[in-house]
Amino acid sequence: MQLKSILVGTLSTLAIVACTPDNAHRETNPIMVDTYLVAAAAESQFRSFNGQVMPAELTPLSFRLDGKLTSILVREGDNVTKGQVIATLDDSKAKQNLIDAQAKYELALKQVQRGRELRSSKMISRAELDELTANIQFAEANLGSAKARMNYVRLRAPFDGVISSVDKKKFENVSPAEQVVSIYQGNQVYVKIEVSDSVLAMLNLAKVGQNYQPVASFSGHSGSYPVAYYEHNSELHPQSQTYEVWLRMPQSQPPIVPGTSAKVSVDLVKAGLNTFQAYQVPMTAIDAGLHSQEFYVWKLEQGHAHRCSVVVDQITGNGALVGTGIEKGDVLINSNLRKLRDGMEIKGAEL
Repeated sequence: MQLKSILVGTLSTLAIVACTPDNAHRETNPIMVDTYLVAAAAESQFRSFNGQVMPAELTPLSFRLDGKLTSILVREGDNVTKGQVIATLDDSKAKQNLIDAQAKYELALKQVQRGRELRSSKMISRAELDELTANIQFAEANLGSAKARMNYVRLRAPFDGVISSVDKKKFENVSPAEQVVSIYQGNQVYVKIEVSDSVLAMLNLAKVGQNYQPVASFSGHSGSYPVAYYEHNSELHPQSQTYEVWLRMPQSQPPIVPGTSAKVSVDLVKAGLNTFQAYQVPMTAIDAGLHSQEFYVWKLEQGHAHRCSVVVDQITGNGALVGTGIEKGDVLINSNLRKLRDGMEIKGAEL
């Protein structure tokens, strides 16, 4: 009797499930977006680039010997002069080697002097005198090496500069060529900016710096300073996909330290370059990529969203100036960029 009740209950449940219609899926509401119509490109003779002050001629310093550091005589930011002692190693072993080498040299010198006297009396052979002469030459070489090693236990500044970093501490053991400190030239200011390939293509190295110099302004410093072209990299940076251009100028007072942000302004006409043409785009239409200087826009084409790579040459108070990647008449999606997927259908009329 109990089994029948369970069976009847099960059949009833199955009947109810069988009569239940399939779960209805709610339709996805269409994404409402704002659009922006790209106007004609604007032409300008002025360009601004954001940059950063970098250490000038940054040089790592290390010992030629291994040993234990007995002193670090500088701190980060200290000014040093050429030849100034920066750090020292334990010199007890080097001193003992010098004493031994000096004693062996003095012994060899006495032996060769005595040998010459004996040779003049024909009491030793020519071969024996040659052996004594070779011994003193060998001892003299060892003495010179021991004196040099005494100098190697002191790390000296190779030029007048500023200590950029101190990488080791007192009593640490160091190996040959292991960086202890780094130093840069304090009388020069190096500014690094990143430019696109279109800007680099305009750069005429034969004319750079002849009649015109761009000006740079620095965070925390009033006024602007003329800067000169120094060098540039001919290979793309793997992350930013831009080229690095280096500018330089003499140090000012108060000094401009590495890490300071800079803004470099260029008059393209005075620099002998082509005027700059770019499309003004609101920042809300720019989609940033995973890496620095990687930007995209979403174009609305035949009712579908398409993600396109663009080159942002400059960011102003009015938005972004896009050099390549868009054209006049393009319709850009200007809202809800994070919800978009490439090829997604966008409901609504295009401009």
